[in-house]
Amino acid sequence: MSGKFNNKVILITGGARGIGKKIAKKFTEEGSNVIICDIDKDQSEKTKLEFDKEGLRVNFICMDLSNKGAPQGMIRQIIKDFGKLDVLVNNARSGERVGFWEETDDTWDKGIAVTLKAAFFASQEAIRAMSQNREGSIVNIGSIASSLVCHESPVYHAAKAGLMHLTRYLAVHGGTYGVRVNAVLPGFIVQDEHVERYERADNEEYRKTAEFCHPIRKVGCSDDIAEAVLFLCSTAASFITGQCIIVDGGLTIQDPSSLLSSFDKKMC
Repeated sequence: MSGKFNNKVILITGGARGIGKKIAKKFTEEGSNVIICDIDKDQSEKTKLEFDKEGLRVNFICMDLSNKGAPQGMIRQIIKDFGKLDVLVNNARSGERVGFWEETDDTWDKGIAVTLKAAFFASQEAIRAMSQNREGSIVNIGSIASSLVCHESPVYHAAKAGLMHLTRYLAVHGGTYGVRVNAVLPGFIVQDEHVERYERADNEEYRKTAEFCHPIRKVGCSDDIAEAVLFLCSTAASFITGQCIIVDGGLTIQDPSSLLSSFDKKMC
């Protein structure tokens, strides 16, 4: 523990599992007062139990952020309970991984409401609160799907693309009040709950291919994203705002034809 975030109040949406959970753990290990907001009550309780066993204390709010007024109410409740908010991490997303033909009005509305709309209104209320001390940091968890097409749902692409530009908008307006706003865009990340499957002996060929496609010959993990978030929220990043930082091991900087050529040579 470095103590860089001692007694800071940190809110992470969608933090009961995956990348959000790892971000929460990192901040908790740094001595922060961490609040996780998640709709999944059962998973939240499992995560709390896991943290408790490691001597890490975390607070939970069970809430559906797609409900009108829920994001603002979440921030106000934290200010009431903790007296301030230092960091907001907008990580929550909604919707199953559906294809082009399977996307519906309902899945689209839900995806936009949680991934994009809730991030804006939570940030709006957070900036209002942070302006009292003229300091604070907001980090949006985006995706390389904001500019590239992948296997995620249509609404996921649209929402993450919107979140990337919203980051810039909020940075300009939040800067007036001393609040910095940035985004982290993960690439190929093997989240903690998927490590065992990824490392299985019968997955060796896929694993070798995935690692070869990265210039540094390895794939990312949840720690990589969490560390980027902590850096952006630290004093070391005090002059960084409005930036969308890709954390993907260099995967997306490559020309596809060159990558294919390299792969062909590898197979020869």
